[in-house]
Amino acid sequence: MEVLSNGNCTIRNLRSETYLSYDGDPEMNKLVVGFPEPREWALYKSARPHTFHVVVPGGPVEGVELALDLSLLRIFPPRMALRALEVGDQGQAWTFQFME
Repeated sequence: MEVLSNGNCTIRNLRSETYLSYDGDPEMNKLVVGFPEPREWALYKSARPHTFHVVVPGGPVEGVELALDLSLLRIFPPRMALRALEVGDQGQAWTFQFME
């Protein structure tokens, strides 16, 4: 993860060297996958220690803030998608570990 000067961050998979992203503009239920180009995310502190909601920066989209969550697609392996931010849902929060 790289923290940017505006307070947002980019999130990179160290193994594949791709960035957490989505194609085009943000919208509800859009799949989130790895892309070669970085995309900015905002981290909102969650109620549990060391956990965060990963949110599309810049305010509401389609009337709600969008956050990284499990897709509604019930397939294996599970997919990630942009879903409505639920600040009280600890299942939507993420924990990050420092890696060198």
